[in-house]
Amino acid sequence: MKVLSIGNFQKISNTCLHRHWALEELSTEIDKVELYNKISIIFKIINRLFISFHIPISLPDQNNSNSQIKKLISNKKYDLVWIDKGLTINPSSLIYIKKCLPSAKIVSYTADNMSLRHNQSENFLKCIPFYDFHITTKSFIVDDLKQYGAKNVIFTYQSYESRFHFSRELSVKEKEKFGGDVGFVGVWEEERCQSILFLVDNGIKVKVFGDGNWNKYKNYHKNLQIFPGIFSEDYSKALQAFKITLCFLRKINKDLHTSRSLEIPACGGFMLGERTKEHLELFREGVEAEYFSNNTELLEKCKYYLKNENQRISILTKGHDRIIKSGYSNKETIKRLIDNIGLNINK
Repeated sequence: MKVLSIGNFQKISNTCLHRHWALEELSTEIDKVELYNKISIIFKIINRLFISFHIPISLPDQNNSNSQIKKLISNKKYDLVWIDKGLTINPSSLIYIKKCLPSAKIVSYTADNMSLRHNQSENFLKCIPFYDFHITTKSFIVDDLKQYGAKNVIFTYQSYESRFHFSRELSVKEKEKFGGDVGFVGVWEEERCQSILFLVDNGIKVKVFGDGNWNKYKNYHKNLQIFPGIFSEDYSKALQAFKITLCFLRKINKDLHTSRSLEIPACGGFMLGERTKEHLELFREGVEAEYFSNNTELLEKCKYYLKNENQRISILTKGHDRIIKSGYSNKETIKRLIDNIGLNINK
């Protein structure tokens, strides 16, 4: 199977790059086109203004990615053109692919809620009807994508990268640096911040790795420690090092699960996440992960599992076993998706 992989591959911790690694393993030959764009401050200001009026605008293709795609398509044959969140891809590129390679499958993969304006671009919306398949990790936007003109929509759970998210042998120094009773790694949002403040106000020690608005709370309470955001291997080490790793969902995206939902158990961490239908489908409550529906229950669960180490270790062990048995890795997930769209990996 020959693949053209298109996406943002710059950061080692980028899940788009991790999916590209899986495609590399599954293909006989693969080329890639980088979608990364350095958006100017002026453009960002204009974009925010248009967002306030719910009007999508076209994003500039500063890397000339569309031209690179057409050049590759003109000279090589591909079975699969995989586009990971193609916000700067233009309809003319997809039309050209179909013209040159009518039997190739053009797939759009998006891990964000693409029904929301802040995740969209005019380029993306105009391209929707020209994809053969849309793969989304948001079960609740399948009908929205169809209304935008999507031909075939496939829902899939998010996945983890087995070469990046795995349990490591941590030194005493690393356990002290990254670990703690309760921890969270991620961006600031009002709801998750209030939950963490509720914990620290009620005697729970919490360590947060995050930037931006988190810095406002550095001196909030002796139970709260705020450190800069972490990436690369440090991210995986922290998920593992905490006794309890919190898994909050982004309210702005209306998430029911997130990539962290798989990454925490994959790294050997104990996950305490928000109780949702999708979380309950991924991991059995009280057996492979733990959940909460409000701050009072969150506090009760933290207190209980900090005192009951054996149960905590049993759950994190079974959670890790579950991701292996259920095939939640990038490679196994993408292999299933390729089967679903009717391509032969061994071709």
